[in-house]
Amino acid sequence: MRNKTMRRRGAAFAVLAALAALLAAGCGRQKGAGAARAEYSPDANLNAPGTLPIAKERVSLRVGIEAQPNVENFETNWMTRQLEEQGNFDLTFEVYPAGDRLQKLELMVMAGGSDLPDVVIGPISIGAATKYGQAGMILPLNEYYEHSAYWSKEAAKDLDIDPLKYVTSYDGNVYGMYGINVSLNNTYNNGRINIYEPWLEKLNLKMPETTDEFLETLRAFRDRDPNGNGLKDEIPLVSFNTAMGTNYLYALMNPFVYTQSNFWLVVDGKVNVAFTQPGWREGIRYSKRLLDEGLLSPLSFTQDQSQMTAMITPDPARVGVVNRISLSNLGARDIKRGQYVPIPPLAGPAGRQSYYLPQLPELRMIITKNCKHPEAAFRLGDLMGSERFSIMTRFGEKGVDWKDPEPGAKALFGEFGNPMLESILVWGTVQNKYWGELGPRILSNKHSAMDIDTGDPFDFARPIGKTIAKFVEYRKPEQAVAGLVYNEQEQEVMDSLHSTIISYVQESFARFVTGDLDIERQWDSYLAEFKKMGLPEVLSAAQAAYERQNQTAEAR
Repeated sequence: MRNKTMRRRGAAFAVLAALAALLAAGCGRQKGAGAARAEYSPDANLNAPGTLPIAKERVSLRVGIEAQPNVENFETNWMTRQLEEQGNFDLTFEVYPAGDRLQKLELMVMAGGSDLPDVVIGPISIGAATKYGQAGMILPLNEYYEHSAYWSKEAAKDLDIDPLKYVTSYDGNVYGMYGINVSLNNTYNNGRINIYEPWLEKLNLKMPETTDEFLETLRAFRDRDPNGNGLKDEIPLVSFNTAMGTNYLYALMNPFVYTQSNFWLVVDGKVNVAFTQPGWREGIRYSKRLLDEGLLSPLSFTQDQSQMTAMITPDPARVGVVNRISLSNLGARDIKRGQYVPIPPLAGPAGRQSYYLPQLPELRMIITKNCKHPEAAFRLGDLMGSERFSIMTRFGEKGVDWKDPEPGAKALFGEFGNPMLESILVWGTVQNKYWGELGPRILSNKHSAMDIDTGDPFDFARPIGKTIAKFVEYRKPEQAVAGLVYNEQEQEVMDSLHSTIISYVQESFARFVTGDLDIERQWDSYLAEFKKMGLPEVLSAAQAAYERQNQTAEAR
């Protein structure tokens, strides 16, 4: 069955390749894999990178963009005027109905591309951009990133990653301008479990730091009546069905083996997976112990998130530890929202390490074959990636739509010394000041937590701000695998096999913990199943993409 599926998909890819070749021949501008790049020749109408205005003589650009519910008019927008004045541009817009941009782009490409505007702004997958680029419909921007970028290079200095590494196609080309909005919160949130701090205080317990201490804390919650109602009704630890195969594992497997999304890890330069490692087996044993001792609610495997929320809502509190990214699911005036605090990464046999998934860039602007001033168009995107415009497109005009905080204000994520701002213009209202985060904006960690700590006891983010530094401290970026860019054959393997393997891992974890499978007697048969499911092919595809990605980054 798998071979038939792969043959069908291979045929589909062959059709796409033929279409790409046909389109490329029609426009005579093939820039794909193996194509020699012309030597960079700067546009004489442009000032030096980083100099304003960008262009000496005014440059007209036609911009394709998708309608936004909170943007009144792109033509008269205040941010548009700022871009035009500082770049010396004349921008006109083709506004596509909301949700239609990618379909419209595909139709224009299929028709030969004569109707394509100069640039199209909005997210596009690397796969689609590569297809259009190899067909000659959009331009590779490698030379411009190397010679003409200024503000995007400045902004990238504050990133923890090399952004171009994650937007470079398998053929070595960058077919668009990237944007990235790093969220410190989102980088670590899926690895959180939250403990009810009032119970720690009542029982005179400290925050657990190891898996053994966590076990003892859960036992105390079970046995020592922390809610004080005289009943043994406390639930030490609870989760919900979909989180048990993801968030729970990221939080409570990391003390035993490095665990991230999709369970990739890197060992001596080789891509591997956590779920075949001895530490994974030890982590299963630990979770089985929690369930067997009545510390982990068995409902965690079957109930949905709304049912879990119903368990943690009543007063007095009945749940000690909640497996969720935050307590924002509680009612807006439920004081417990600010009383559940993330437990810093626990130390176990594998040491102390946190769930870590870097926030990755995506292509957010492409320059088409019809653009007569491609380097000027690139500079437009480069300017949008500057710190000023990246903040502007979310918050608007300084001093009018947002302002610096009052003296003495405290940052919600104060340990990182991030800049703060106080928003005046309410996000989501119809306005004519900014573009609503569209385009290649670049915001790093230092911009991801600019919120002011208002002291609101109902703010679920305050406990996160108190503890997130520990998650940052114990991250293991050298083991993380993220944003792999596959070629057609590798993508075919991943599409055919990977999701089935992950489902098997999650299902087997639940069965081992609940005792439906015996972790001692059936571990070897569990491992043997992966070969039948094609794990060696998946690892081979991932390894090829990983090596290509890192070799490309080193070459830069």
